[in-house]
Amino acid sequence: MSTYIIDNANWVKDTKLTHTSLLVKDGRISAIRNSFQYYKYMKMDVSNFLMTPGHVMCDLMVPQGSDFISVKNYYLDEFINRGCTTVLTAFSIQYEYEFLTQLNERKTSLLNSPLDYTIGLKTSANLITPNIIRACKRHKVPVIWIELDEANRFRDIPWGWVKGLLYDYPITFVPFFTTNIDNKTKMKHLKIWQNSMENEGIPHIPVEIPEKEPLNLSVLKKIGIYPLRGNFLVGGEICYNLYMKPEGESGTEPLSFQYDHHVLKCTMNKGKYHYVNNRGHFYPGAGEELIIQTPGYFT
Repeated sequence: MSTYIIDNANWVKDTKLTHTSLLVKDGRISAIRNSFQYYKYMKMDVSNFLMTPGHVMCDLMVPQGSDFISVKNYYLDEFINRGCTTVLTAFSIQYEYEFLTQLNERKTSLLNSPLDYTIGLKTSANLITPNIIRACKRHKVPVIWIELDEANRFRDIPWGWVKGLLYDYPITFVPFFTTNIDNKTKMKHLKIWQNSMENEGIPHIPVEIPEKEPLNLSVLKKIGIYPLRGNFLVGGEICYNLYMKPEGESGTEPLSFQYDHHVLKCTMNKGKYHYVNNRGHFYPGAGEELIIQTPGYFT
């Protein structure tokens, strides 16, 4: 593969804008500097665009069906056409003994995924047991969603021993709600959640993780997806989005970047254009499971 330079990039990192250039060799970032002025490699000037790493989005219900066309269209509409290159999803259990079966079913359903993925567990509070925590550690499940509809069930979890089991693999816990409970009750339960997790010193996200929108750096860091994704990293695969830069934007002011209001022009991932010329491209099976070795290492 060729060596080239992505020149004059306006890199959007959360709400900050960094002007930088990237040297790319064989599909990986070889160096990141302010400029490569004296290098003779081919240069791709992207000064007219805003550049982001490929987005990571959460979707707990990625389709598991066998209808190829509907699955393809789902990925194109919900992810690829919106600059997503990695999906955070989950498997669900109602009993302890289902853990391995349901995890393997979820992994099998993602074999045709065009995007990389990370798999968490979604379950009720009464299944937060030593066996489940050990199983998550053994199979590198970095995040557990806990149903928070009923606060009493959540209060019954003995968080002391849970924390003891997390010393070498700090799984992140996330709340979710299954019913349309009123906002006042939801806020009350979230407050109980936040106070309990902070008092016990348990890795957690204080509120629900938004689905089908780019996850912010704090969530990616907590789960351990960052810096593997959501970042430009020397040695990492080149994966980026280019958005049209609004006319009249100076490029020096603090950026208020809203993905839904900027026009995506290009997504490059693993040496292939996933989105270009106003069209998404579906590469079945191109995705791989992103194994999180140490959740929350960079928090």
